[in-house]
Amino acid sequence: MKQKNKSIDSLTLISEIERDIESLTRKLSPKEKQAERIKSVSEDLREGRKVTDFRFDQVYPTFARNLSDTHWTPVEVAIRAAELLECSSKTRILDVGSGCGKFCTVAALTSPGTFVGVEQRPHLIEIARTAATDLGAKRTSFIQGNMVDLDWDFFDSFYFFNPFYENKLKSIRIDDTVSFGLDKHSRYVDAVRTKLRSAKVGTRVATYHGFGGDIPMGFRKVKKEQIGSDFLELWVKTEMIKSVLKKIE
Repeated sequence: MKQKNKSIDSLTLISEIERDIESLTRKLSPKEKQAERIKSVSEDLREGRKVTDFRFDQVYPTFARNLSDTHWTPVEVAIRAAELLECSSKTRILDVGSGCGKFCTVAALTSPGTFVGVEQRPHLIEIARTAATDLGAKRTSFIQGNMVDLDWDFFDSFYFFNPFYENKLKSIRIDDTVSFGLDKHSRYVDAVRTKLRSAKVGTRVATYHGFGGDIPMGFRKVKKEQIGSDFLELWVKTEMIKSVLKKIE
């Protein structure tokens, strides 16, 4: 999720203007049926045509829609992140802190691979599953639980959109259905680093607004691209660190 101290750049302003124009146009046009709108979004994504965040987010209930600017991955970022992760039909990608499943759903509609989201809040999992089903994103699934308890060995790549930042900034918290604290932020970051240290060589990690800590040794940053309100970074595991191997043995 985005950090609130990020300055609004020209790309963000353009996006906001575009969203406002689309909103006004929709108000002036005959109201489409929800099923037709969803079908057109799915088809346009599959065919590589542009879909704005305003348009995509209509698949969500109002309260989830209103959280999009801060908490859900923008459509263009999801598409590009999937490209950088070099998804194939056999690639399995984990989205840590998947929320309403926007990254997984958009990525599955625009690239090959299997996308799995893990999220603690059950009501967000339900929204994610419904949206993915409605849009026909078949190569997606969502797990309700804590990413710490999940076996990461099953996955080839990982995606992070600053998933633990709610523990540091009270004003952006979605709700109070989970507990927060700076100690949790530190524990979660440490858990991610530990799991990535034991990941196999070739593992890819894409981060947008970071993940709250430093990528561990053994990974090499191969891409850093300005997109939306921040940078999309790609890391590739190039070697296993001996100290980690000793611990595993």
